[in-house]
Amino acid sequence: MKAFRPWFTVLPVSALVLASCEEKAKPAAPAAPGEVATAPAAKPEAPVETPAAPAVKALTPGERAAMLGIVGHLAKDTEAVLAVYDGKDIVSRMKSLKSWGFINELAKEDGTDLEAEMTDGATEAGKFLGQEVFFASGKGTGPQVENLTKLGQRSNYYQMRVLAQAFAAGAKEGDFSGMDSASEGAMMEMAKEIGKEMALVEAAVMPPLLVGIKAQDKESLDMAQEQIVSGLENLPSMLGEGAAPLEFTKGGATFKGYKLAGSFLAEQMEQNRADMEETLEPADVDRLLATLKTKNLAIAQAALGDYLMIFVGDNEELCPLADKVEDSLAANDSISFVDGYQGKKLAGFLYGEQGVVKAGVSGSLKDMALGIRDGLAGAEGLGDTRELASLLELVGEKEDALISLAKSDTLGGLVVLEEGVKFEFFGGVNRGSVDHTATHKLANLGSSDDVLLFGNWVADAEYSKRAGEYGEALVETAYAIAEKVSGLNMEGSEDAEDFAQFQQGFALFNEKFRTDTIALWDALSVAGDGLGNESALVVDLKGTVPPVPNVPQEIVDNGRFVRASLISPVTDRAKLQEGWSKLDGSMKNIFKTVSEMAGEDIPMQKPMSSEKDDFKTWFFSMPFFNDDFLPSVTVSDKWFVASTSKLQALELAGAADKAAEGERKGAWLELDFDTLRKFTGDWVNLLEAHGEVAFGDPDKFAAFKEELPRIKKGLEAFEEFDSLSISESIEGGKLRNSVHFKVR
Repeated sequence: MKAFRPWFTVLPVSALVLASCEEKAKPAAPAAPGEVATAPAAKPEAPVETPAAPAVKALTPGERAAMLGIVGHLAKDTEAVLAVYDGKDIVSRMKSLKSWGFINELAKEDGTDLEAEMTDGATEAGKFLGQEVFFASGKGTGPQVENLTKLGQRSNYYQMRVLAQAFAAGAKEGDFSGMDSASEGAMMEMAKEIGKEMALVEAAVMPPLLVGIKAQDKESLDMAQEQIVSGLENLPSMLGEGAAPLEFTKGGATFKGYKLAGSFLAEQMEQNRADMEETLEPADVDRLLATLKTKNLAIAQAALGDYLMIFVGDNEELCPLADKVEDSLAANDSISFVDGYQGKKLAGFLYGEQGVVKAGVSGSLKDMALGIRDGLAGAEGLGDTRELASLLELVGEKEDALISLAKSDTLGGLVVLEEGVKFEFFGGVNRGSVDHTATHKLANLGSSDDVLLFGNWVADAEYSKRAGEYGEALVETAYAIAEKVSGLNMEGSEDAEDFAQFQQGFALFNEKFRTDTIALWDALSVAGDGLGNESALVVDLKGTVPPVPNVPQEIVDNGRFVRASLISPVTDRAKLQEGWSKLDGSMKNIFKTVSEMAGEDIPMQKPMSSEKDDFKTWFFSMPFFNDDFLPSVTVSDKWFVASTSKLQALELAGAADKAAEGERKGAWLELDFDTLRKFTGDWVNLLEAHGEVAFGDPDKFAAFKEELPRIKKGLEAFEEFDSLSISESIEGGKLRNSVHFKVR
């Protein structure tokens, strides 16, 4: 099955889905007696090359530093950076837009001056935030991100284990009030077993974090530094000997602050040892206190040129600053992605070393599932839970299988102010969901006029397979949990009435619909196997208005309507036919069951069909449907189109037959604001011309005409918005993601 295929979302609940899947191909001739039928040997395919990254001139460390500000001062082994540049210019550009003026004008009519409010609040902040703001983390950050991720996973595990234990106990006693304190119980459970998690505690340290701003002038810098120093000087009064004065020099900056001793915290905790031993084993208390004694924390401030910085970390020697630009992050070829942007206006910079990126890749459900499993182990209130435990373990296995496809690389990112704003990302995590090497055959379907939204991608077959298996494991596990819950005795409980309704509904589903629901899922799975991995989504605005009751004829004749289609190649029409046969049988059974329950005959509607050339379209007949507003499925031996419009489906399928392979690879989505604005403007003109019949009420039409100048002014103001494009590809062996909000 092609897991999570978007076309499933547009399929009606009836036979419409796959009725078009007739098998037209003739069966192959049988082999002659005594002859073995063999398929010809497949010709090995040449490996598909990914596009090479554009060749650009390599910049010197100094040239990169000139572009990236603080990056020229950060140590070469800095592992993570986020910097925002020239926030004042960003705000200025936004306020220069006609659309901003229009929005502010509307706000003023309601008594709010957005521009004045922004100006009042931004004057002082602009002295700092309007220049440059950065966060940088030095060597050793990756292991701490991984440690924090594991800690979160273990927290999820204990949370779900305690919840499951509380639920099982409530099921036995018929009282679920204990679940209200489950969060507190989870923390207690984690504390009790801290010995098992001590490796996480021992490995945890504060990574070397440097936070800073660039001041507008020396006066602003001195004032801000004075305030920070004043705040730091409160530490000795709060911690006494636990806060020792600290001074060190790194990267030409002299930091002054305090070092907070872990031994001080351990001594304070030692005084409450008796309370700790009520929860922890004495040996665990010893180990915990010994670990805390080694956990020191340095916090200090410094000025470097126009930068005001605060350092926080367990070891001041790891403060991520360099003495000269040749030893800085600007000299690290991992940020060579910036070289092609020299001379462009940069508003942001992002960098993550590969270890940091990889450390953040994790699942979300495995630990929760295992927590539920262990919480239910041996529970008496739910009966035998061994099968459920196996399913919960399966969820973890399938999640691991899906995550194992992810590949991590160094992450780089830029925010570029060019024709609007561009977000350019290089590397990072490739989840494996897209086949970036496959050539696209549907890339040109979005080039026709009036296309509002176009998307095109090729799903990775292995990812789709594993994602489908993961989804099936989740559904099966959820059903098994619901089945266990439905067997509880809740008489006397506060929620007894609601629970009784749940039990009745589940019993009804189990008895009447379960078998056919499973068959429906299987039918869709089989049908999905008959489709190729490439898909294209096309939404255009050139459909005709459906003749819905009470819509005036003038509107129907002159208006335009939205059309949307999703198209994929057919790889095995026999699979589609098989899927339809199973779906048809299951749907008939469901309608029969519903008829018996309702006490009246509710026959399953049969789809109608029409043929044109090699295409067959299946649909249901409704009074206000027409060829351009007809939820339908169109199929040939080559193409499958799920659409809201028969005409659009045939247009796309015909164009796909003639389309040549495109140069693009990967996945992309494009939204055309010009098309949307023109469509809106046409409707405004139509309503202006035929408003008397369209609104059916003179007062409503008069109110519309009163608003017309403002509406037209808004459309004119938003002419500066051109398009939004999102793309993902592999360039020179590296993942590349781009988002471009294009403004004229």
